[in-house]
Amino acid sequence: MTDISGECGSCGASIYRQHIDSGIARYEGGRMLCSHCVVEYEQAHEGEKGEEYAPIEFDDGDEEEELKVDLSQSRIHSASAATLGRAAGGWDDTNFERQLDARAISATRCRTFHSKLSEAALSFMNTQINEWIDKSPGITVKFATSTIGTFEGKHAEPNLILTLFY
Repeated sequence: MTDISGECGSCGASIYRQHIDSGIARYEGGRMLCSHCVVEYEQAHEGEKGEEYAPIEFDDGDEEEELKVDLSQSRIHSASAATLGRAAGGWDDTNFERQLDARAISATRCRTFHSKLSEAALSFMNTQINEWIDKSPGITVKFATSTIGTFEGKHAEPNLILTLFY
C-alpha cells in the first residue's frame, strides 16, 4: 500500500512518499512538484542555478518511547454530586464569586436544562425549572436560549436544550 504524501503544486497530481524519497518529486520554486512537473520545470529553467533542498525527512514512528504510567491507583472516577460540585440535593452556586443583581440588565450566570422530546419529560423539566426559581429568591431570569440537539448516552436521541441566563 502506498501512502500519498501530498499533491503537486502545479498540476494537482498525487505525490507518493517513495517519489519524494527517491527525489523524482521535490520542491522547486517554493512548490512541491510531481515527477512530470519537475521535468517541465527543469526544461523551463535550464542553465539557472537554483537553491538546493535537502530531502524531506519523515518520522516513521519506529522509535518507541517507553511510557511510564503509575497503575497503583485507578484513574477512573464516577460522576457524582460531589465530583460535579453540587450539593446532594441539587444545584449549588455558592462557589461563584459574582453577586446576583436582580436590577441589572445583563445576566450574571446561566444554568442549562435538557429534556427528551416527550410530553412527560418536558413536563418534568418545567417542574425542575419552576422549583429551582422558587427556591432561589435572588434569581431573575434575564433571557433564555433553546435548541434541539443530540445527547449521547446509552442511545443518542434528540433533546431540548434550554439555557437560562440570570
